[in-house]
Amino acid sequence: MIRPVLVVALLAFAAPAWPCTVGHPLSSPDSLVRDAEVIARVRAEALSPKKGRIEDVGGTPTQVRFTVLEVLKGRLPSSTLEFNGRLTERDDPNRGTVPYTTNRPGGHGTCVAVNYRTGAEYLFLLRRPKHPAYGQLGQLTPYWTALSPTNEQLFGGARDPWFVWVNQELRRR
Repeated sequence: MIRPVLVVALLAFAAPAWPCTVGHPLSSPDSLVRDAEVIARVRAEALSPKKGRIEDVGGTPTQVRFTVLEVLKGRLPSSTLEFNGRLTERDDPNRGTVPYTTNRPGGHGTCVAVNYRTGAEYLFLLRRPKHPAYGQLGQLTPYWTALSPTNEQLFGGARDPWFVWVNQELRRR
């Protein structure tokens, strides 16, 4: 008798686990490039000794350190960057066509992709968040807008189609 009552009680108070949804239209690829303060090609190096911020969108208990390979827009104060993230042994290519309109598959359930493969290159579109849920106000982050291609993995470095498209979009401006 206790077991059926317990099951009913658990089901009555359970909250559904929904994938990430946003209450506004996703940003277009050209507006992402326009609105990014910094655009940089980076390489994932290792876990950072800094702890992650689990309270943020894209919150993880760890941070990943990246080496800046090239800055396409804006300026960075350092040749390394550190953001919330996890290291993985798997690639996470975007399955869309360029220009991408959504993020890579690893970020569809959590709003932002936070998995990075050591040694892999990524194109970061960075901006200071407008809301504290997206990171520390005043600090650049790739997690400033949900479900957007702001930290895509590159295949072929500067020859990657996403990198080429973003670079061409910057030249048009």
